[in-house]
Amino acid sequence: MSTRQIFGSLACGAVLLAGVPACSDKPAEKPKSNAGNSDKANGGTAPAELLKLGVEQGQAGNLDAAKATFEKVVAAEANNKFAWFNLGYIAQSRNQADEAIGNYDKALAADANYRPALFNKAIALESKAPTTSMEIYRKVVSIDDKSSTAYLRLGMLLSQSGDDAAARDAFKTAIRLDKELTSAVPAKYRPAPKASPSTPAGR
Repeated sequence: MSTRQIFGSLACGAVLLAGVPACSDKPAEKPKSNAGNSDKANGGTAPAELLKLGVEQGQAGNLDAAKATFEKVVAAEANNKFAWFNLGYIAQSRNQADEAIGNYDKALAADANYRPALFNKAIALESKAPTTSMEIYRKVVSIDDKSSTAYLRLGMLLSQSGDDAAARDAFKTAIRLDKELTSAVPAKYRPAPKASPSTPAGR
């Protein structure tokens, strides 16, 4: 995924709470700019260039400037999913969950299957609406069945809900896709270590 469109250490969105990416995403197309009027509204700067600037500002840690820049993008292109996602990311990084969810919803209005927005929205909803969060994680893995961290987080919610069988299946899939996630899985759901083969007597 191009850092020209989304900033942060991203694969399937900026994973704010887990510290690991959810899934890969194909290089996204550059947002199409509205010819003429949108450039004039931004002092002659095209939305694509503003998006790039906002990413650079965000990567430099200047989130206030990045937010202002992304707001200029959506003022020119109301359906720019990348800018809405980045605004959601900034809000989520500041623990402004409701604002983040609203921004992710606007990204999803432009592209209902946009995985970074789906994944981060699911994270934001884990505490306040776990059932909805699980539904979103299921949608993420239906779009990309290699979304290891989505399976991991789904497993956590299923475990909390008391559905141990479904949680075990989700964790099993997460580990199959990425063995490095094993340590993040609760101990009772981890696969039993394989016994070392015994050495035949006399050798």
